[in-house]
Amino acid sequence: MPAKSPKSLYLVCGSEEYLVKENARRLAKSLAPKGGAEFAVEIVDGAANNADEAGKAVFRVLEAINTLGFFSAEKLIWMKDVSFLGTEKLWQSDALAEALAPLTDALKAGLPAGVTLLVSTGEVDKRRAFYKACEKNGEVLEFNRIDTTKDRGWQDKVSDFIAARARALGKTVSDDGVTQLMELNGANFRQIEIELEKIAAYVGERGAIEADDVRAVGCASREAIAWDLPDAMGERNLGRALGILDRLLFQGEEVVGLLFALAARVRQLLILRELMDRRALRPGDYGSVQSQLNRLPASIANELPGDKKLNPLLQHPFVVFKTLAQAANYSRPQLILAMQRLLDANQLIVTGAVPDRIALEKALAQIITTS
Repeated sequence: MPAKSPKSLYLVCGSEEYLVKENARRLAKSLAPKGGAEFAVEIVDGAANNADEAGKAVFRVLEAINTLGFFSAEKLIWMKDVSFLGTEKLWQSDALAEALAPLTDALKAGLPAGVTLLVSTGEVDKRRAFYKACEKNGEVLEFNRIDTTKDRGWQDKVSDFIAARARALGKTVSDDGVTQLMELNGANFRQIEIELEKIAAYVGERGAIEADDVRAVGCASREAIAWDLPDAMGERNLGRALGILDRLLFQGEEVVGLLFALAARVRQLLILRELMDRRALRPGDYGSVQSQLNRLPASIANELPGDKKLNPLLQHPFVVFKTLAQAANYSRPQLILAMQRLLDANQLIVTGAVPDRIALEKALAQIITTS
């Protein structure tokens, strides 16, 4: 949103397409001159396939800058969904630089009184003169996609987003509901909003959204379902595991790939079970697991594998929190046996001794039901 002293130039950019578009739309609404109706706002389509089309879009913006607004001394020009400001090789050309030069010069010189320019785009090449002119003479608002493998605070950001979008719908979401939404959709803001709108309609007049509501209505992404299979194994829920397996195979997933995912989860559980047996970690709420990881002795930390998929200190605490609870469902001997079951299933699949699906179903049943 604009600062207390509004600027005349705004660049909204970043890799998170949904947030870029939503914030640009809200910003355009707040910047639109009052009383000028549609004549005070001019939208220029910034989508282009080549430098020639980019040049035409730039020309339309320049033309709009130098044309007086109707019925209003103020005017907003929105160069929307610009496609030619990124780092892709397609746009690294002298022709594009030449096409952008007149607009860049206009920004450096300053826009006419009463004219505001809003540019919305994806990722931007920050080496370009155009970006530097926006940064120096206006305000740059950047919204980047969250990398859940690197951003250790991604859950807090997504949780804040869920709370804000729920408020806009007149709802609140319980902590378990927030967790369920994140499990199903990760940090996909657009998908989360779609799911919240569906769930809000489902709960009707009720103000609070619970985890059961999310499960009843929410649609998991293909990737989330693939994670659900190891989770069901970790929870020792055979019915859920076989149901998820049905969905995955219907979607075209390969049995061997699913078997490897299960083996990877068993390896994680083995390491966490070992730490539990050594009283270095114990299941608890998310905060307590975070604290335990921070206090893990160096003597133990130094023994952990270097692979970030297996080392709990290199994983996000939320992942460890979930898998630690699953490790409590198995003893170390049971997990060693589980790995052998999966190796046996792989042998059956490789040799073609039994159908792939039967081999995996048998392994799951043996792992989950063995006492």
